[in-house]
Amino acid sequence: MARSLPDFTPLSLNELRSLWKKYRGNEDVERLVLEVQFSRGVISEIDGYFKSIHQAWLAENLGELVAIEKVRLLLIHQHVRQNVLAGLQPESKRGEPPELEPALSE
Repeated sequence: MARSLPDFTPLSLNELRSLWKKYRGNEDVERLVLEVQFSRGVISEIDGYFKSIHQAWLAENLGELVAIEKVRLLLIHQHVRQNVLAGLQPESKRGEPPELEPALSE
């Protein structure tokens, strides 16, 4: 069985953009940044399909389905990680102001 990853703070979009700029030309880092964004897009697309399926399931009054509920919870967890946790700034070092993320435009 594969080992699970340790808990970590997800990267914000600004952090991904910063990595993209900082390591521009490093194909490995560029591919990783693109992979993260691609995966987030796929999760968002799956979420849209899930909402349609769930709505149809409820409209047919088919009751509760454990698999649909588990998928719903996974999607909520990913939404929180991407949109809430990734936006949190790490605590600043004692007496230092928090670091500002770089501007979005080059």
